[in-house]
Amino acid sequence: MTDSAIIERLQAAAGCPIVPGTLNVRLSEPATRGPNWRYLAAAEISPQWHQQIGQAGYFLIRALIADRYRGLAFQADEPGYPADQVELVAGIQLRPLLGLSDGDKISFSVVDWDDFR
Repeated sequence: MTDSAIIERLQAAAGCPIVPGTLNVRLSEPATRGPNWRYLAAAEISPQWHQQIGQAGYFLIRALIADRYRGLAFQADEPGYPADQVELVAGIQLRPLLGLSDGDKISFSVVDWDDFR
């Protein structure tokens, strides 16, 4: 997630700064995408995004990460993407700031789009 086009679109969706890099999180069960999730189509990022990256788009929801960092949880719209995985992005590099290693647990909660300011 280092492409500037996707960073800009994610920042607009999040309503806060986003730095490059995702933290992949495995959930205890598949994510249930309800009406608070938004969809960002690949064509909204760039006309060639789907062809270049292989992802048709992203399902996004605003999140509060580790009870203090605003960001997004998202799932890619691509064949074989694990239903029990989300990727977290925020205005900070989550791994170094929180001292995380692969497999460590992290808390996050989803936040209603209208309440996220």
